[in-house]
Amino acid sequence: MTMLWKWSSGVCVLVGLLLTACASLPGALPALAVHDLGRLDSALPASGRTADWTPRAIEVVPAPWLVGNGMTYRLIYAQPTRRHLFQESRWVAPPAQLVELILGRALTGGRGACRLRVDLDEFIQVFDAPADSRGVVEARAWLLAPLTEEVLARRAFHLEVPARTPDAPGGVLALREAVIQLHHELSGWLETQDQAEAPGAGSPRVRCRP
Repeated sequence: MTMLWKWSSGVCVLVGLLLTACASLPGALPALAVHDLGRLDSALPASGRTADWTPRAIEVVPAPWLVGNGMTYRLIYAQPTRRHLFQESRWVAPPAQLVELILGRALTGGRGACRLRVDLDEFIQVFDAPADSRGVVEARAWLLAPLTEEVLARRAFHLEVPARTPDAPGGVLALREAVIQLHHELSGWLETQDQAEAPGAGSPRVRCRP
């Protein structure tokens, strides 16, 4: 009888330990939201420029802090020097690859000899207050001559778009709109390079034509 009691007590203790261990296990991990910039066919029609040339290729080069696919944000009001990562949201690919895919489809047409390099310096959601954020894109464009890679023209771009909601999905939409604006500004800038008056032998109007 004593033996049976000891055995029953041991079973109860073991069951209690198992129940405690199960209760301490973390719950199911939240689903990871993976974002891209969506379909932009209607917002970015294939190059409608009337110039005699378009860049033969576009390369978007990321800053070192933009090489991953993490979705970053900054709390200006609390920690202005710190970059944070959304834990449950990611880009489907590094931002520079997403931007390059979009700009390449919209701005290249195979009718030019020059190459366009875009240095992507910033691609982030910035919170000025807990409920107030914006998407920020900073880039520098370099129009490079064929063969020599000589810089024919350059320009810096800074774009900001308010986010509709103070969260990762709101930041995605704001950054999407900023990329659309970057496309339009790049396209207009290339147009001015083609229409510059009195072109010399080293001007983009001459060097970039096929």
